[in-house]
Amino acid sequence: MKTIWACLFTITAISPLGTAEVNRLRLMTFNILQGGGDAKNVGFGNELFGGSRIDEIATAIKLAKADIVGVQEDCSSKSNVILKELGDGWHRAGKTYSRFPSKLIFTNKGRSLEVVDIELTDSQIVRIVNCHWWPNNYGPFLAQEKLKANPQIDLNTLSDTIEVKGARRGGTRGYHATIKLLEEAIKEKRSIFLVGDFNEPSHLDWTEHYAKNGVDRWVNNPTSTPINLNVQWPGSVLLKNIGMVDSFRKAHPNEVKKPGNTWTPEYPDQTPGRRPYGDQVLDRIDRIYHHGNDMNVVSAQVVGERADTSDLVLNDRWPSDHRAVVIEYTWKN
Repeated sequence: MKTIWACLFTITAISPLGTAEVNRLRLMTFNILQGGGDAKNVGFGNELFGGSRIDEIATAIKLAKADIVGVQEDCSSKSNVILKELGDGWHRAGKTYSRFPSKLIFTNKGRSLEVVDIELTDSQIVRIVNCHWWPNNYGPFLAQEKLKANPQIDLNTLSDTIEVKGARRGGTRGYHATIKLLEEAIKEKRSIFLVGDFNEPSHLDWTEHYAKNGVDRWVNNPTSTPINLNVQWPGSVLLKNIGMVDSFRKAHPNEVKKPGNTWTPEYPDQTPGRRPYGDQVLDRIDRIYHHGNDMNVVSAQVVGERADTSDLVLNDRWPSDHRAVVIEYTWKN
């Protein structure tokens, strides 16, 4: 496939929907927290954002120069406040916002898993699968509990324990529901992208190399054992096994030099509804995957609150408990 990048206006056609193919695209994933509403229960009250977080959310999307955005924890399907703030030329299908016409193909009852087809041109359609996996039994927090109970625990045992107990295989927000939709699209030979808040780390980050060379993921670890483990997190392994490519890690293969953490921006102690920041485990749980050998990953950037945590920095107050990720792709000739 070949294309135009509408976002940067390197366009060879009058309209993004036409006969000229698109060969460049920027795709973003962004958990905006409780629909972008008044989330004072977790420290994101509207009063901190001049009355609303919606304008900061839209500004972050514009900063990323995104063509397509898969949102998690989006506003109600009946509310188009984000679409309105993005302005003319944007479309919405389910929880996906796009500069191209789009169509919702599938959504589950809780809107935690959706499929949207994006019509780049008359003959070019890409499929976006947008997931939000179960947040319970979060593996890194399980590791903290085990280490607090026994700082001298065997690390191989600890890795195996959190891999098994942290798994979220079943249900509408588990691995298999997502993979079923991806396998259907792969069988149909579609161009596929997977975006999401996976609520689980990647096996490409929790490696032996990181265990030996990386910084402690636990912000203020009271034990003598850092949370630097080699874990084959099953969700990311399953995605790899069906041919999905972790786009950020494709661009940045060294997980020590470029951890790409999206969880979680720093916050004051005693923030309502949140554990002390020192008790957080920092990780890359917001990710984008692609399928197919015809894709080139041109760049992969974290969008967030500060230059030491993010590649693209929002000048306003950051509006979510997750950073966002934007990937730029081209198609090989």
